Amino acid sequence: MQVVLPSRPRQSRGFTLVELLVVIAIIGVMATMAMVGMPRFIEKGKHVQALAQIRDLTVGLTSFDADNNTPLLPHDQRAAGQDTVYGEVNGEFSNGIVVAVLSGMANNLPYHLLDCDVKDINPKEQVYMIFKLAEQKKNGVTPDGLFNDPWGRQWMIAVNAFKSTSPNAELVENNTTNPGKNDSHLDTKGLAVYSDTAPRDQSFVIWSYGKDGKKGGDESRGKLIPPYDGSDDAVSWK
Repeated sequence: MQVVLPSRPRQSRGFTLVELLVVIAIIGVMATMAMVGMPRFIEKGKHVQALAQIRDLTVGLTSFDADNNTPLLPHDQRAAGQDTVYGEVNGEFSNGIVVAVLSGMANNLPYHLLDCDVKDINPKEQVYMIFKLAEQKKNGVTPDGLFNDPWGRQWMIAVNAFKSTSPNAELVENNTTNPGKNDSHLDTKGLAVYSDTAPRDQSFVIWSYGKDGKKGGDESRGKLIPPYDGSDDAVSWK
């Protein structure tokens, strides 16, 4: 009779020092690639968020225009037929007026040396947009009532006053003497004018200067009118 002896279990071979060093090196390279690419990935995500905010705000403003057949402007600006920019740094008008109007609020908000009667702009107190609330100063409406982009700055919004209700207003194609007053061209005070693109006769436009908060890309610094291409800016008319 043949006797079969049990086979000796094969001893498992451990990693050699060289193999361990190779694995550590690979992990290090992958970690470095992740660290380098992560900020770019995060910034791309913020730009996508910005475009979504532009889309939502565009829907709200378009609905307001269709419902009221009048521009979203304070009484004095509307009567004078003067285009208005909201959200401009150190400007007269914060974009909180736009937030209040589209949210259907009925209160007064300060602007320049006067008060803006929100109910005068939206007498029906109709809600045209539900804004995302944000505790931090970015990506939504903060407790101070301002609508901020993903980088923590006010969205800039220019509204065309060509639908002015002023009885003495005479619509002209392009007012070169007083740009943005009773003309069809939307005047943004140059804030939304790039060398390769600019608003024309839209009812409104929305834009942000992106992460760096400056118009145009880094390579266009020092230019009087920088180009849009190559920048991280987000605009509604492109």
